[in-house]
Amino acid sequence: MGMPMTLLHTRPKGHAVQTPLLGFLAGPHADAIAEAWPAPHSGFLTLPTARRHAAAILLGNAAGLRGTEIVRVVERGRDRDLARLLVQGEAPGGLMKALGRLGEVLWEAGDYARFLGLFAEADAGRVLRHMTVIAADRLVLIGALPEALRRAGIIAHLPTRAAAVEDLAVAFRLALRIHGASEASAIAQRWNRASNALALFDMAAEALQPVRFGQVLPVPRLPEGFTPVSDRKALVGVALEFRNCLRDFTGDLAAGRMAVFTVREGSEMAAVALRQDPAGWRLAEAKGRQNEDVSEDALRRIVSVLERAGVRTGESTWVLARRLHEHACDDCGPAHMGSRETWRDRLALGSLWD
Repeated sequence: MGMPMTLLHTRPKGHAVQTPLLGFLAGPHADAIAEAWPAPHSGFLTLPTARRHAAAILLGNAAGLRGTEIVRVVERGRDRDLARLLVQGEAPGGLMKALGRLGEVLWEAGDYARFLGLFAEADAGRVLRHMTVIAADRLVLIGALPEALRRAGIIAHLPTRAAAVEDLAVAFRLALRIHGASEASAIAQRWNRASNALALFDMAAEALQPVRFGQVLPVPRLPEGFTPVSDRKALVGVALEFRNCLRDFTGDLAAGRMAVFTVREGSEMAAVALRQDPAGWRLAEAKGRQNEDVSEDALRRIVSVLERAGVRTGESTWVLARRLHEHACDDCGPAHMGSRETWRDRLALGSLWD
């Protein structure tokens, strides 16, 4: 006798036998599916695409169902009943049809959770219903946007670079600091009318411009332990003690666009610089003596105090507005991106000049 046409792939002890085809299509769900639909898994492989995805979701989050019950409802249940099980409640219309556009290879559990969450939203759900192909990496980009921006006109013009979408989301949050939270819907509606990606990102950059000129905000009131540097003599003393370049910013300090504090965090001393832009005060730098980095524990405590006082972290609106244009402009881009790998990176410290 010759070799069988279907080669079985034996899993380690304690795992069900699965075929290479199932391993390819089911990925991280292969073991659970092999338990529910034993090799050669024909009952599963002959299911419509939507029901195969439904099986993966239910097996990953059984919602109180045994494996045999999941097999029964996936193979023979009505679409409406299966959809209710997937969301554990009343399901939005068109859910099973949308599952059929997720492709043949099963997704990771986190991607399914993102899909179901977006599908339940009114605006994002309408967008997903009209997508001819729904890809997990595209949903990552959509999910990175604030819910107010998950609209067809905005999603249609999103670039494929995650950093560009992240900048768009940050721009929206800063725009609300500038114009007020009550303007969220109006700003989103305006951006939703963009004719292309460049128009969308230029609208976002425009939303970061100041409403009124010449406005100087009062310096944040910080708790005891944050000592303000309020005159030239104190500034010279701090610059000498810390051996830094703070004296170069005398003009900005005098104009009220910058504020400097010294703070003791345990055994550490830090010079903390704040700058003002249209979105308010932000942390621009925090350094120890001789421009040494402040330890992460001390820096986290400093940031926590500043955030409670209304001070934000991250880049200035001026820097972000320029980069938004570069993200979408073929003549200017690609936008230069600093590292965003760590929490400290995302603070964008060192950006003393706008």
